[in-house]
Amino acid sequence: MNTATTATVSLGAVTIGLGILAWHLARWWKTGGGAKAGPPGGGGRDPKVLIPFLASIALGMLCVTAAGGLLGTGAVMLLDAGNTLGNWSLTAVTGTATPGVTRSGQKVLSPGGCAALVIYIVVLAAIWKSGGKVFHGKVTSGVTCGVMLGLSAGFSGVAAAAVVSVFNALGDKVTGVM
Repeated sequence: MNTATTATVSLGAVTIGLGILAWHLARWWKTGGGAKAGPPGGGGRDPKVLIPFLASIALGMLCVTAAGGLLGTGAVMLLDAGNTLGNWSLTAVTGTATPGVTRSGQKVLSPGGCAALVIYIVVLAAIWKSGGKVFHGKVTSGVTCGVMLGLSAGFSGVAAAAVVSVFNALGDKVTGVM
């Protein structure tokens, strides 16, 4: 079984992740998510428009819980950049300190969960191939958001633990790893 990642997340990185999430949700709320029949300024919001973004948030959360390999290393490098940039921006803009907000008792991917993650990446890569520029931007920002929020002690960290549990259960059942 994988060991838990030793990465930590700061308030700055969580702020970046929540900012990305707020940006996408506000744009979806204001524009109606691409619904052509809705009135101007929102209405007729189509939740299906959020699927690529939310699916990529889950991918980012899963990658940051992968303790090693290319996925885990890449996610931790992105998290470190988010910690640095977020801490600098919070200090520069508000003058506040940026404490660590990493949750204790992190969930880790089981071997079956890791197999499910690789299959999930293959599926998302196939969808990515057929997507356009806007789709690519949603996926890229979603993965970044998921990496920044995946280890936090707040609600987003609880969501990440739930995603990891689902992938572990699904992967263990499908692959026969128990």
